[in-house]
Amino acid sequence: MTRLGPPETASSFQLWIRPLAVSLVMTFACGQNAASTTDVEPGMSASDGADGIDLGGDDGGGHGSAEEDGDTSPGATSPDGATGGGSSGSGDGSASDASAASLDAGKGEGPLAGGAMAFPPPNGKNMCPDPPLRITFSGPPSLGTSGKIRVYGAGGADVATVDMAGATFSDTIGGTPFNTVRPAYVDGNDAVVYLKAHALAYGQTYYVNIDSGAILGPSGTPLAISDATSWRFTTAAAAPSSLSSLSVSLNGSGEFCSVQGAVDALPAGNTSASTITIGTGVFHEIVHFASKNNVTLIGRDRAATILEGVNNNTMNPSTSTRSLVGIDSSSGLVIDTMTIHNLTPQGGSQAEALRLQNCDRCVVRNANIASLQDTLLWSGRIYADSCTISGNVDFVWGTGAAYFNKCVLKTVGVAGFNVQARNPASTYGYVFVDSTLTADPGITGDMLGRIDDSVYPTSQVAYVNCTMGSQISAAGWTITGGASTSQLRFSEYESVDPSGAPIDVSHRAVGSTQLTAPQAASMRDPTVVLAGWQPP
Repeated sequence: MTRLGPPETASSFQLWIRPLAVSLVMTFACGQNAASTTDVEPGMSASDGADGIDLGGDDGGGHGSAEEDGDTSPGATSPDGATGGGSSGSGDGSASDASAASLDAGKGEGPLAGGAMAFPPPNGKNMCPDPPLRITFSGPPSLGTSGKIRVYGAGGADVATVDMAGATFSDTIGGTPFNTVRPAYVDGNDAVVYLKAHALAYGQTYYVNIDSGAILGPSGTPLAISDATSWRFTTAAAAPSSLSSLSVSLNGSGEFCSVQGAVDALPAGNTSASTITIGTGVFHEIVHFASKNNVTLIGRDRAATILEGVNNNTMNPSTSTRSLVGIDSSSGLVIDTMTIHNLTPQGGSQAEALRLQNCDRCVVRNANIASLQDTLLWSGRIYADSCTISGNVDFVWGTGAAYFNKCVLKTVGVAGFNVQARNPASTYGYVFVDSTLTADPGITGDMLGRIDDSVYPTSQVAYVNCTMGSQISAAGWTITGGASTSQLRFSEYESVDPSGAPIDVSHRAVGSTQLTAPQAASMRDPTVVLAGWQPP
């Protein structure tokens, strides 16, 4: 191996990576970062016979001393052709002083010896307590199937480990245990590794070690760090004193680097208003919390602020744990300007992207929300405005009540069922107003909704002045169970096709109805659907 770091005693670096808490990203070469393309697969094996890159340390045991911050050597060249650029990044700007624009500015990295760029930056100060560990290469890297990534405290204690050969992974998120995918990803030219929630503490110095073969550069060359000084950083001295406005950024300019980290900073039973602003980039997270009220989660860009990951009923077999973002028993919640995408594949079981249960006076606006089966599970009083919801099997479901204004329901992949409403007779279920139903090209036979009326006889779904593509079946609705449909409330009002022409509803399923003008006018009023609440 060619040694590119200080001659410290070798030690493996192991990181417990999870897509919620801490993400590691390292960068080889100082090149531009490519567009983010996420790889959640186990990764590729190292090329046979490849020369390794050792960023410090002999091949012997031990963690090495960590009394002082070590400087890296500028100007070293790695086998991938990357050239180092001077001293390590300082990373000592105060997160609390970050402007909104700074959440999107740059990557906050610093150079490792040999030209690798890393976040947190080597010798960085005042870092968020939940940093993504990131390495950026000159081209797309790959993830190994052996070796460990470790984070050590300054005294040599192992505080977080990710075993790239691990068969199972888990974490405790928002106080609830979850099974997770391996928390290591490829985003364009970045290798990203997430640590377990709360693995790091405030006011502490840490260093990172990486076993050869855990992460490979664009040419298949393994990266190795085995000393206590090459990649070392210090977290902020204390948690933010004010919680009314928090920021999350992958470049370290916010108080937090993960959405869950910011949410966890709020006390249980919180009632004070708190706005959490989320910068651009891909956040590989499961987000889960309960009983935290008057919280606003707002992204910097609808398409570029992305919460993304895999979670489903096979991994976590319960409606309360299988969603990507799950929020319980909270009021006054606002989710605004972001993309939430559960990457579970077709046939991978129920996989909510956004689950809101017992969510009272909650608003979701300007959001893209995507999965395949059961994209949304909502109950309480919820208002959605200008959102795009994608899926194919019961991809809007639950007990309601929910009002959708000027939203898009997009059927993707295969035909299915838009809505399954399980509301009681005393409430509305799901009402769509001035919304659009579309689909991938070639899809036909899609259904507006379905229900077993022997189990849920009072199911309520309404489409008021909605535009429907040719994917919608002539029957429109699927009603099974054979019970009386006298209490069933499947209805439409003046549905039109994309050209604005009225749709022929003469073949709609028996048990569904066409609303009268007064009925439709009543349903257009959110306070009617949402039991007296006027959304802001």
